[in-house]
Amino acid sequence: MPFLIFLKSFEVLLYEVMSWLVFYPRTMWRSIRHPLRLMERTEDELKLAPAEQFRDVVSPPIFLLLTVVAANGIEVAVVGNNRLIDEGIGLATMINDNTSLILFRLVAFATLPVISGVFALAAMRRPVDRETLQPVFYGQCFVTTPVVLLFSIGATLTRLPQAAANLPAGVLFVAASLFFIAVEAAWFAWESNRSKAVGIAWAIAAFAMCLLALGTIIVLFAGF
Repeated sequence: MPFLIFLKSFEVLLYEVMSWLVFYPRTMWRSIRHPLRLMERTEDELKLAPAEQFRDVVSPPIFLLLTVVAANGIEVAVVGNNRLIDEGIGLATMINDNTSLILFRLVAFATLPVISGVFALAAMRRPVDRETLQPVFYGQCFVTTPVVLLFSIGATLTRLPQAAANLPAGVLFVAASLFFIAVEAAWFAWESNRSKAVGIAWAIAAFAMCLLALGTIIVLFAGF
């Protein structure tokens, strides 16, 4: 009986993992093409039973996790291990392999939707608690995950020995920044029923806070 239970669990796990091959690209495409639609439907999705949520896309936190894993794989394939693993300086002494690096990056990048979500609730003068933050956090994951991918690829390009690689890296950084600010500005304006100018101002403020948080994490772990 325990063996049959294991097989059944393995069956469910295998299908879930293989389904990501279909739904991950779809989720990424929709996050880039129609991010506001995904953000708008998040609250309604979370009201459904767990088995009924996000049936045609990857769950936002899993979407972020898979992107971090993919970005790490790209980095290893292109330039090798990150220097946090090889050099072990600063707080990076806690990171000794790619598994711990992925977990670190996941937590670090997850601060982006958290910061954006808390800022949004505070700016719109809504209560910040577990119930109100979750749908906003999930929705923000759809926006920040493409940004995470672009930034990660850009950072990988900067590690190439060819100086010419810095140009496409810069393009990716700019594209990611503009995408984040544009989507957040539109979402802020729609969600708060404010003007586009207010939405842009809030989006820039949220982006600056996210950069500050990531910059602080980089300083602490890189030992600068």
